[in-house]
Parts: sequence; structure tokens; C-alpha cells
Amino acid sequence: MNIKVRNYLIELARQKVNQTVTYQKLSDDCGLNFNMRENPYDRKMLGEILGDISVYEFENYERPLLSALVLRAGDNYEGDGFYKLAENLGFGKWQKLKNDAVFEAIQIRECIKFWSNDKNYYDYK
Repeated sequence: MNIKVRNYLIELARQKVNQTVTYQKLSDDCGLNFNMRENPYDRKMLGEILGDISVYEFENYERPLLSALVLRAGDNYEGDGFYKLAENLGFGKWQKLKNDAVFEAIQIRECIKFWSNDKNYYDYK
């Protein structure tokens, strides 16, 4: 698991504003050197990093999916990989989760709520 990306997302959730990030900005800020616009392999690699982090969070005390904080630049929505991961974790069919839009908002809200709690932050970071 990429600890630098995980810590970045936890700190992002604790901010008072701008609590989401685009895939490219995440890559840039964490020094991953991925080109999300032009390189499908880079998109796949970042997706795997985010997936590993969210699986870890879910498998450890069913914490919210940290990857919910990462959105596409063009439309500010989750990528399909987020919903497919959620389906694999038992949240429901990915197409339904994507079309509903409530799942995404709940995961973002729960990430912010969980990681803004100082006890959670110091216990689980």
C-alpha cells in the first residue's frame, strides 16, 4: 500500500475546505509522476494504488473508502473503478451505485467525518 498517498488523503479529509482532489493533482502532489490525461497505464496504476488503500480501509474496521475523495477533473465524479471496487466490497452493483450518486456523496461525507475526528485520526493514521 502507498502510505504517502494514504496519508495525503487523510490530511485532505481533515481540511476545512477543498476536501477532494483530482487524479492528476493527487499524482503531482504525491510525486507519482503519472500523466492521467495521456497515459492509460498511469491511470491504471493510480487506480490500483487507490484501490489498495480503500480495500485496506474497508477491511480494517470498515472505515470509509478514502478513494472517494479523488475525482475526475472534467466532471468532478468518481471513476468507474471506484464503483467497481465498491461492488467487489459488497456495496451493490457498480452501475446502480454510479447512477444513484448518493453512494459517492455518502462516502465523501463519511471520510471527512471519520478523519476529522481527532481520536480516529490519532488511532488509525
